[in-house]
Amino acid sequence: MRKFAHIAAPLGLALLLCSCAPQRPDAPQPEPLPAPKPTLAPQAAISETEVLSSLNILVNDTVPGSDDFEAKRAALTPVVKAPGLSPDLRWPLAQVLAFNPPRLRERWQHRLEAQENAAALYAANPPENFAALNGSRVVRRLGPVLYLVRLPGDDTVLLSSNRRFKKGARLKHLFVYEQLRPLPDKSKGDLVDELADQPRAFVEITRQEAKMREAERAPVLARLKGLEAQGGELERAVAADLARLDTMTRDVNAVISPRLLRQGSPPAPTVFIRKVRRIAKNFSRPQYYRYALPITGKAQVDAVLKGYLEERKTEVQDLLHTTGVGRGRARANSDRIAFKAFTASKRLLSVRFEELRDTGGAHPNMAYATFVFDMQRQARLGLVDIFTDTPAALKILSELATRRMEMVLDGTSFPEGLTPKPQNFSAFVLDGSDLVFTFPPYQTASYAQGPQTLRVPLCHPRLLPLLAPGFLQALATE
Repeated sequence: MRKFAHIAAPLGLALLLCSCAPQRPDAPQPEPLPAPKPTLAPQAAISETEVLSSLNILVNDTVPGSDDFEAKRAALTPVVKAPGLSPDLRWPLAQVLAFNPPRLRERWQHRLEAQENAAALYAANPPENFAALNGSRVVRRLGPVLYLVRLPGDDTVLLSSNRRFKKGARLKHLFVYEQLRPLPDKSKGDLVDELADQPRAFVEITRQEAKMREAERAPVLARLKGLEAQGGELERAVAADLARLDTMTRDVNAVISPRLLRQGSPPAPTVFIRKVRRIAKNFSRPQYYRYALPITGKAQVDAVLKGYLEERKTEVQDLLHTTGVGRGRARANSDRIAFKAFTASKRLLSVRFEELRDTGGAHPNMAYATFVFDMQRQARLGLVDIFTDTPAALKILSELATRRMEMVLDGTSFPEGLTPKPQNFSAFVLDGSDLVFTFPPYQTASYAQGPQTLRVPLCHPRLLPLLAPGFLQALATE
């Protein structure tokens, strides 16, 4: 090994000098080390108060499907993945973000188009009653083939027939079609009133001709049935969309309401209502009253409820005294009143009387009377006891009711019944954490559209600041 020592030293020095020499341009360069990633700034903590407020405004005070709704919902989208959000809020927030808002305006528009198409088709192809003159009597003969005929309703019409009928003969098994009245021609000086005064004219046809005319109209009937079915499907779709919207709203409010509003656990109504007393009397088969009176055991509360039914009973008796009771062809006069009870806390009981009165008209009349009690004080509460600023609250309720009726009725509601007047919002109950208003027929819509309701959460972002301290204390009672 010693004989190689004199060689190792010069060789190590040469290698060291080579490593320090500059590299050729074409020599491969070593890959640079990756630059260190910048450290992300920690995300700001999520304010649950802001999330609650945003959810409250979005769900309870924004028109579903509107541009405002979509903008507010988009602003909440990043929050659902924030690590600082509690699971209790993450679930309702996810429900809102996954909700597909109903397009009620589009559905109502399609329904209106179906109705207009059906009306136009019906007008162009009016139905024919081939037995329209059966049961009529011949008044006299006016010509070789023309007769004057009196209908059962005492109206007179013209009949063209090749048959011979005696005066006073009753027509039966006769097939006829009605001649269309000529349309007014302004160029000839025709007046609409003059043409409308012309008598109706019928022409006798054979059974075979009647069948042929029915067969010709069969496609039209099928089309009309199809349009009617389409309208029914659209109405059911609207109802389903509203049910989806109400379910989502109820589920979200069930989570956020306890965080925004202190409220005691509402008991079952049977805690307050000890029994139900039946009040009834039959004067004749179509003349009677039947009432259900809840008994709470609280003297002042029971006096108020009984007083209302006594007033209704007195009205029925006065009407029967005027129209007659059970003699001859007595006019129908019946009155039935049931009730539903609701609770909002261990102090708050609501009773809604639902009346159905029949006085022999085209249909029975419906009416509602509501009573909200603070059972601890045995005091009846009104909107003036619930809100510190009743006019401001009524203005908000009017806006919410109008918005709801536009969705439910497609703008066919009666605006006067939704104005911010105390009488328009007098029928209400407290159901859990909601104010529920009831509007009878003819207040907000026609009788055919039935009664309407408006459910408003007490935690509504614009109503919550208006709740009276005394009411909040009764609501929070455990």
